[in-house]
Amino acid sequence: MLLLEELIKKLFPDLEITLRKAGKKDSCEEYIHKFIKLPVLFSIVLNFFVLLVVAEGVFNRGWNIFIIIILLPIFIIITFFCVMFFFSLPKMSISSRKTALESDILYSSRFLLLKLESGAPILNALIEASKLNTKSSQLFREIVTDIYLGTPIEEALDIGIKYSPSPSFVKILEEIKNSLKTGSDLEKSLKTTLEGMTKDHLLEIKAYGKKLSPLSMIYMIIGTIAPSLGSAIMVIGLGFLPDLAQNIASHLFIFLTIGLIVLQFFFILFFRALKPQVMA
Repeated sequence: MLLLEELIKKLFPDLEITLRKAGKKDSCEEYIHKFIKLPVLFSIVLNFFVLLVVAEGVFNRGWNIFIIIILLPIFIIITFFCVMFFFSLPKMSISSRKTALESDILYSSRFLLLKLESGAPILNALIEASKLNTKSSQLFREIVTDIYLGTPIEEALDIGIKYSPSPSFVKILEEIKNSLKTGSDLEKSLKTTLEGMTKDHLLEIKAYGKKLSPLSMIYMIIGTIAPSLGSAIMVIGLGFLPDLAQNIASHLFIFLTIGLIVLQFFFILFFRALKPQVMA
């Protein structure tokens, strides 16, 4: 187990940072011990099915038994890819978490600026921002928690910069850190940063608007017109072949229904992923 743990650490040298960015509370060792069984079991199941196919070929189809030796590298590759897949899941979590946090980070940051402009100290402003009912307030809450536990504010900001999945939040923390180090006007620099973030969000929305029109046309053709015309043509064509229509009509209907459902779900997920998660 220790050898396997060391191997996984070498394959994923940034696993600990990835786990922190994904919001996981487990340490690197705890995560490996917790999830190492999943890829191993999954690879065993896949390898078992491959072995069944080979055994059926050897005993019923006359395959050469030496093909099992040739397939040994395939078993190793399947196991390797299963391990790679399961330990790459935190990176997928980072992507979804980043999207959620970026959706309202601008609102939380404006609230922070408002508190600073009203004369509140940096720590008090961070505490107030951490109490907001937003997704991004969690990031401010983590900073405040580290400070409450005795971490110096500069060090807590460094931890936030290192482990935050949100680039916008990193910019905010860097401005606060630079202000604490140099004594520069935080309100002015933070306001400039927020104006730049606002422009970036507006550019994302405009880019989404430009992409939406041609993609909507593609959806109309592939998702609605093509299935409708295709179904009508098949119905007319099968009308000239009654015997064939009687045999395959029910199966064809089920196949088309499943295909349309899968196609619609694909477009739903595609447009949802394309939409910029921003809050003005």
